[in-house]
Amino acid sequence: MTRNSQKQRTPAEVRAGNKRLGFILLAVAAVFFLAVVVDQYVRSRG
Repeated sequence: MTRNSQKQRTPAEVRAGNKRLGFILLAVAAVFFLAVVVDQYVRSRG
């Protein structure tokens, strides 16, 4: 992926990128949390 150094990103594009990154990080955290909860549940059942 190459960057075009002559074109500045607009504030709307920056916000869209930030939202996308935030959603990805939130999804990773949610999956990690869910895995810990499921692991605890499985271990508690013996």
